[in-house]
Amino acid sequence: MNLGKNRRFSGALVGRLVVGGLMVLWGLVGPLGSTSTWALQAQPVPVPEDSSLSPQINIAGVGVATGTYGRGSHQDTAQGGIDYSDSTLQFGAAQRLYGQGIGSMGFGMLTLGSDAGNGGTPFFLSQAFLDYQGETLEVLIGRSDNPTAHLVDFPTLRDDDLFTLTNPLSPFSNGAVAQDHRYSNVAQITLNQGLRFFENIHIQQLVNTAGVGTNAGVNSFGATFQYLATPGMEAFTRVPSGGVGFEHLMPGGSASGGVHQIYGGGVINLNESVTNRWDFRLQDVVSFGSDLRAFTSVRDTFEGDSNAVAAAIRYLHSPFGKPGHQISLTIGHKAYLKMDRASSAGFALTGTKRLGSGFDLVAQYQGQWRDQALSAAQSSGLTFEQTAQLGFVFNWDATLNPHLSPRRSILNQQYQFLPN
Repeated sequence: MNLGKNRRFSGALVGRLVVGGLMVLWGLVGPLGSTSTWALQAQPVPVPEDSSLSPQINIAGVGVATGTYGRGSHQDTAQGGIDYSDSTLQFGAAQRLYGQGIGSMGFGMLTLGSDAGNGGTPFFLSQAFLDYQGETLEVLIGRSDNPTAHLVDFPTLRDDDLFTLTNPLSPFSNGAVAQDHRYSNVAQITLNQGLRFFENIHIQQLVNTAGVGTNAGVNSFGATFQYLATPGMEAFTRVPSGGVGFEHLMPGGSASGGVHQIYGGGVINLNESVTNRWDFRLQDVVSFGSDLRAFTSVRDTFEGDSNAVAAAIRYLHSPFGKPGHQISLTIGHKAYLKMDRASSAGFALTGTKRLGSGFDLVAQYQGQWRDQALSAAQSSGLTFEQTAQLGFVFNWDATLNPHLSPRRSILNQQYQFLPN
């Protein structure tokens, strides 16, 4: 009796399982033949990722820390202190694309030190960009280096040393942070011929800390042409780099037709040597289009018509397998074309000694003189400011899963003092 009951129970169970399976199968297949509207709507399908193509990850940093003594533009007396500005940490990722190009991104912040002011943020967003690199084309969108800032890099201790003499300036800055002139929100296209000649066309949203005008959109556009020597052969080329550029800025007000900046410069090797190299750097920046004839604020000093010439001579001793050192002198002069007693001049004597891979001992003595009208607006009446600095610089670069060589590495957004 029990055996018969078990058999009847098993048969019923099997029957139920078969019927349930058929119903599930109909539930899956039935909608394929249905003409219901909801059944015809295509659903997004995620693109499968290839797990074997991991992105190349790049992490880089530059640490700058110096003991500083002197009298700056907004100090009543000479003071000593610790300066850690221009230290930066940057992250990047790059991946090979289907069409043989390289897609990459970068993110980085740098320290402002005393420039941040009391209660101000000690950091400045310097990099937040996406970048496409093809064989002859590069497209970059986001926050990055101002295309006008690196035509000629001068060998000063920090990027913002003597920046009013060595950089095209932004009339949208209130003067509190020098980085306003060196970084921007930018969209740019760069063409190249054999990695030797580069044409850059760009539009920018310059950092508007001065609150100039009401337009928060694009406020600058321009183009540059640059020549670079064959990579790795810079020491054996008489002119390793050079270029010219034009920028049109739209601050409005006394510059209703816009401010125009024309700039050009380059680097000349005085001798061709890997171990003992002398080079000379020169840059000229002409700005015109403003009707300003007197300074009422520090912002006006960034807009007024002017001509700024900067030059540097550098000696680099880099023997094979031994620590190197560098000595440089940077000088600059700026004259305003429509203002009296508004010229400026400055210098920076800089020395660097390599102590280990990427680790340098640095020293610099810097001074800048401003005429009466300029000093009243730009340096709180201080005619001559000077500072002496002694400290260390460390730059490093780590790459995970290396399999690409993008031309825009995350570290070359910041210059190195001595080649590693």
